[in-house]
Amino acid sequence: MAGLSILLQCLLACVLVVIAALSIQLVVLCFFRLYRQPPRVRLPVLPDEALPRVLVQLPVCDEGPLAVRVAAAAARLDWPSDKLEIQVLDDGRRGDPSEVVRNVMSVVPEGVNLKVMRRNDRSGFKAGNLAFGLLHSDAPYVAIFDADFVPPTDFLRRTVPALIGDQRLAYAQARWGHANRTKNWLTRAQGMLLDAHFSVEQEARFRGGLPMSFNGTAGVWSRKAIDDGGGWTGDTLTEDLDLSMRCAMKGWRTVLMGNVEVPGELPETAAAWRAQQARWTKGHAQTARKLLPPIWTSDMPLWKKVAMTLQMIQFAFYTLAFLSAVISLTLMYMGVTYIASVSALGLSVSALGLIASTSYLYLGQVMLGRERLPCIARSIGLAVVFPSGLILANTRATYEAFFSTAMHFHRTLRPGERYSGGWRGTPELVAGLLLPVFAFAEQAWSAPFFFFAVTGLVSIGAMGLSGSTTPVPGAEIRPGE
Repeated sequence: MAGLSILLQCLLACVLVVIAALSIQLVVLCFFRLYRQPPRVRLPVLPDEALPRVLVQLPVCDEGPLAVRVAAAAARLDWPSDKLEIQVLDDGRRGDPSEVVRNVMSVVPEGVNLKVMRRNDRSGFKAGNLAFGLLHSDAPYVAIFDADFVPPTDFLRRTVPALIGDQRLAYAQARWGHANRTKNWLTRAQGMLLDAHFSVEQEARFRGGLPMSFNGTAGVWSRKAIDDGGGWTGDTLTEDLDLSMRCAMKGWRTVLMGNVEVPGELPETAAAWRAQQARWTKGHAQTARKLLPPIWTSDMPLWKKVAMTLQMIQFAFYTLAFLSAVISLTLMYMGVTYIASVSALGLSVSALGLIASTSYLYLGQVMLGRERLPCIARSIGLAVVFPSGLILANTRATYEAFFSTAMHFHRTLRPGERYSGGWRGTPELVAGLLLPVFAFAEQAWSAPFFFFAVTGLVSIGAMGLSGSTTPVPGAEIRPGE
């Protein structure tokens, strides 16, 4: 029994060290954001006749009015009409495809080169859809917008010149805005998290010369970079991270256009957010499984290998937190007294994680000039609590990434949509209610973790249950479709 106790505590210490590394990464990124100056971005001013051709891809899948809205926004983009191609890539599975064509074309002015395209083979999810569109165009630059985003008319004028001015840039990423961030407390928390992601993490990576991931939408790619990186592939659920890392391995750099905001919409229900985060987590794990071996056998500098590894495994926090809880509860059940060094490590890691997370979130608001907005303290608190409620779903997603070949792309629910059947929050609610019963006598260092885990699980579980009983108008989407 003593040997098992020591083994479990050593394993717990290893888990805590990796969690600490992820927290230190946040601290380093905050430091880079505050003290590193952004690289100079050349933005050449060219006459219209010297501008390159640009392809705008709009991947849609049963989006309804959103497909029409994004097509209308793309048609308004300020770019010479003879050098602008727009593809509405319809991967929908329900309804009449000709209706999509009619609705889209009804909002497109005459003279705009827009095509609604539909492939016969819908393999590869979004990546396959984008690759299909590229087969029908040789434009040197490719802008991508998901259906729930609305690009401003000057988007191309403000982003494409950066790629023209530096031919070694793979893509230019704009910052996401959030049209519905005040819809409820869940969207407020998501807004906080994404604000920090763009204004702190992505900006810091850009300023520090670190590899940066494309965010899947609201950006412009160099076609040369796409081809050189191996193109869009559908063997992971995060095709954006996958291609970004492959391009980074080839020496391509990226630019963040933080002053260009493209408004999108956030998931408004716990079910939608949970499914989105599970997809992102599984995709990160799949990409890590795919790319970490070639990264570490390459001749890239050590700092670059470490930076790319930490970026791809950052979603591992959920699995690490789950393992930490399981080991701690097992040790408690065994009646073990912790080794002093393990207790001290746990206390230090808990404090570091809490301080790093709240500082990261607050700095994101400061960088956007929102630190004096009402309810900021509550929003930051919820942005720390709510992700803790994803521990079960994201741990399962990570497990599936490594031990299952199943590939299901759960498209993020749009406002007005709801799942038919499936998750209703029960696992999170049950776990959240039972956890304090088993952890009542746990060591003091783990109290903060258990508090946030219990609060998050109960919150997400309760929102899932309430969402299942509140009728929501709009289309029903079955999980997996």
